[in-house]
Order: sequence, then C-alpha cells, then structure tokens
Amino acid sequence: MKWFGGSFAHLALAGLLFSGVAFGQAPSTAHPPTKLDKHARKIQRKLTKYQNGRYLHLVLNDDSDAYGALGTLSDASFSFTNADSNTVSTYNYSQVSRVKSDKEPIGAGTEPRRHIRHLIPIVVGAAAVGAGAAVYQAER
Repeated sequence: MKWFGGSFAHLALAGLLFSGVAFGQAPSTAHPPTKLDKHARKIQRKLTKYQNGRYLHLVLNDDSDAYGALGTLSDASFSFTNADSNTVSTYNYSQVSRVKSDKEPIGAGTEPRRHIRHLIPIVVGAAAVGAGAAVYQAER
C-alpha cells in the first residue's frame, strides 16, 4: 500500500505543479506583436549580420530596388548610401521587404579563405595510398 500511496502523492504533486505552470503563463493581450513588427525585427536581425559599408540590395515594400552600402543601425531605422546617387538615406526596418547580398563581397578583408582542413585528409590519404603502393611493389 505504501507504493500506491507514494506514487499517487507524487502524481498529485506533479499535476498540481504542471497546472500552476500551464495556467500561470497565460498569454498577454496588452500588446500582441503584429506581423509587421515581426518582419521589422527579422530585417533588423538580418542587417546586424552585415558590417558597415557592406554592399547590399534592398527590395522595398513598394517593389522598388535600392543598391548601396549599409550605414549605421539604430533601434527603428538604418542609414543606407545609395550606389547610384551617392546620397545617404534613412530607412525604417518596416519599409524593407527583403535584403539581398552579393555573393562576392568587395573590399579589404574579403578575400576567400583557404580551407586547409579539407586539404589535410586528402594529403594524408594520398600519402597512405602511395606508401601502400611502395610496400606492395617492394614485396613483389
């Protein structure tokens, strides 16, 4: 009987704790985030991944395109130097539909990195095959 009483008490305690957590975290209806707010945060997170001066292609909500260099970022907007007219414009994150980056960045420090970690197994494998062939030829 001790086993049943102990497990029942544990189940009752777990159920009480679970119901307290489930009902204690009711969603707040004070200011639910709108789709536009979520999209603006997504654009802001994407732009923070790029360095200042990075050449970008912006697609705006009015289906116009802007090509240029990224400037400083703030909480609600960012500056952008237009490549055609060389003027600095300020855009709100909510004005931007998409951010695209060229595959080949321009400027100092953007040279392609050498991936030595891929080269090492190839060299070691070729050396092992060569050593095996040398041993095979020597025993023949």
